[in-house]
Amino acid sequence: MGQESPVGTEFARTRDIVVIAALMLLVAAGLVVVLIQAWPPGATRIGQEPPEHKVVRLFGWSPRVSRETSLFVIVLAAGAIGGTVHALRSLYWYVGNRTLKRSWLMMYLFLPFIGAALGLIVYLVLRGGLTSPAGGSAEINPYGITAIAALVGLFSQETAEKLRAVFATLFAPAQAGRDQALPPQVRSIEPAAGPVGGMVTLHGVGLRSATSVRFGTAEAPATDVSDEMVRVTVPPDAASGRPVVVTPAGSAVSPMEFTVE
Repeated sequence: MGQESPVGTEFARTRDIVVIAALMLLVAAGLVVVLIQAWPPGATRIGQEPPEHKVVRLFGWSPRVSRETSLFVIVLAAGAIGGTVHALRSLYWYVGNRTLKRSWLMMYLFLPFIGAALGLIVYLVLRGGLTSPAGGSAEINPYGITAIAALVGLFSQETAEKLRAVFATLFAPAQAGRDQALPPQVRSIEPAAGPVGGMVTLHGVGLRSATSVRFGTAEAPATDVSDEMVRVTVPPDAASGRPVVVTPAGSAVSPMEFTVE
């Protein structure tokens, strides 16, 4: 068997943490500005239609956009804000536990884009009437779609799984091939009991892409991952039961229960 590449396996340095945190804060501030500036204007009088166009002032650029375009922009910005919040929460958790590895830094850079893209997809689904009827742009409540897009970005993993479950019936399942990874499975857990803050190891297959582990409603990021193992710290508010390993390919429930002492 080939030796695993050491690239990105070392822990993040102080410089890496400072740079990624500063970038995340700058991105969050810029997205808030975009959201405020692109917010579609409302009617000035009761019974009056809202204006069709608005001048948006963004960092020296002042385009004149339609209400429809404004809705697209605020959806993208809100989804990216949700993804940024997700990234910041994950960052301080890893840094606080001193388990942040350099291989995870790219994830923090991509999460805002993933949140924006998923927010746009959900918005198009809603506007297209695939899950609920929707009218023209004048009838769209910007607060509602902004809240939905932000939540989609904040819970991007759960959103992707939900979309997959909802629309899987519309498409034929892909045939299994040699290039497809094995579905995630958890076969054992050790130790079977432990306190909050203790380290737990889950063994199985197809776990290389695991991002987190849920203990009841509490979720903790995976700190050490391989194809056959996931190591995680028991988070606060963890509940006894069967832990759930979350991966992009789906979730895997442990066949054994873990008792929080």
